[in-house]
Amino acid sequence: MQLIETLYYSPNPRSSEELSKITKCTTPALLNDIRSINTQSDYYKIVRENSLYRLELADNATIDVLFATLINQSMAFKILEAIFFEDCSTLQELSRKLFCSLTTVQSAMKDLQNALGQWKLTVERRPFRITGNEIAIRHLFFLYFSEKKFVREQTRYSAEFFQFGDAIVRSMVTENQLSVSLAQYNRLNLNFFISLIRISKGHRISSRNLSSTSIDAPNQNTINNFSPYLRKELRLIYSEDIMKDSFWLLYADLFLLSEKQKEKSLSTNFSLAYHYETHYEFAETLSERLIEPLSEKQKDGLATILINQHLFHAKTKEFISVVQDRKRDCLQLLEAFHAHCVYQLRQLVVEFTEQYQLFNTPEFIDNYVYQIIATIPSCMNGMKQSEKPVDITIISTDSKMQEALLTEFIKFSIRGNYRLQEVSMDEIQGDNLLTVFNKSDIVISTSTFDVPTCQTPIIAVELCPSIQSLNKIQNLVDQLQKEQSQQFIETNKDTVE
Repeated sequence: MQLIETLYYSPNPRSSEELSKITKCTTPALLNDIRSINTQSDYYKIVRENSLYRLELADNATIDVLFATLINQSMAFKILEAIFFEDCSTLQELSRKLFCSLTTVQSAMKDLQNALGQWKLTVERRPFRITGNEIAIRHLFFLYFSEKKFVREQTRYSAEFFQFGDAIVRSMVTENQLSVSLAQYNRLNLNFFISLIRISKGHRISSRNLSSTSIDAPNQNTINNFSPYLRKELRLIYSEDIMKDSFWLLYADLFLLSEKQKEKSLSTNFSLAYHYETHYEFAETLSERLIEPLSEKQKDGLATILINQHLFHAKTKEFISVVQDRKRDCLQLLEAFHAHCVYQLRQLVVEFTEQYQLFNTPEFIDNYVYQIIATIPSCMNGMKQSEKPVDITIISTDSKMQEALLTEFIKFSIRGNYRLQEVSMDEIQGDNLLTVFNKSDIVISTSTFDVPTCQTPIIAVELCPSIQSLNKIQNLVDQLQKEQSQQFIETNKDTVE
């Protein structure tokens, strides 16, 4: 996975030496992995050209096909799925079911138990099953089946079971006038089937946590159509308490999908009202940092999205993930282009989580930052900048025309809040060279300068700067912006207080 991720996000092909160093393995092991990868899927291949390796991906595919392939082939994940259905009581039964040796099962089971232990989940025996916080377990399997891209036809359940089950979910959306995106519908739908299977194995969410009065039951006809298949395939009767348990996200007020539902939930669920109020206050604080403040509708939308994404974690206090973490990858890309914005948002979220003692692990903080940017993309270019931009002085020994060209190169290549000043050699004398340099935050020159007592970083470049030189300049601009942003944030905080 690390090998393919490296090649997927790398702008240039990589040598075997580079890849061996990154993946911390020998070259023969690396080459063996490449051969193995190239037999896994028709969607991607690692191609070697001129002793360099690059990833060739089908036009209609993204890296998610890699994660799905890995999950489907991983023994630990196969065991996780077998444990979900609770069909096996001994390691011998697991090894027979998965067509592998007992030693392989023992090793994979140990890895799985270590991973689950991070989320305070435990594998119990006779039969093998997962115990712990039920909401955390259901969320884990939601992520697992989502990333696996499971195919219904490959399960043990009939087409009618899924067909009439889907009708229940659609009826729930219609009867409650819920406004759902495709992702939200898929989350509701997949959690519905996962919950029914968990319920059939005796794992329930406490009824006192499923007391929302803002949700109406699905249409009775859909229930009547689904009930025979539920009874036949899971030996359950779709009673009111099972119906609520299967839609636990809605009946626990953890998934707000309409104005009517939200208003009623906030008036009856005091815990939800508290969390909504704190998140709305956070949205107001963010609004104060934006050049164009958020509207009331945007503040409400942001508070709702953050609740939908995080509140069900309130009792687990652990951020659960399987393999894929698109939010992390997206943030890394955004930080490359909007370092100032991402830094300010992260500082804002850290202050918020510390104040309310909420989800303050790095994974939660990154997820908050991602959700804010996804909900309000305009904040990328809408954050208030520090009053003083980074001052960059360009000193050129070339002609005015070449100096202007270098300036355009810098403008085109360097991101951030900075201003450029051009100073030719004719405008300065040896005596005041130090004075001119110290007035700037960064000096870019087309010749070599040695000014021992100068505190300002000096970067020498060619008329056409190299990638290495541009990276040095960009890193300095980002570093100075962060320092100025921190001062700006502290100043604003003192002013508000």
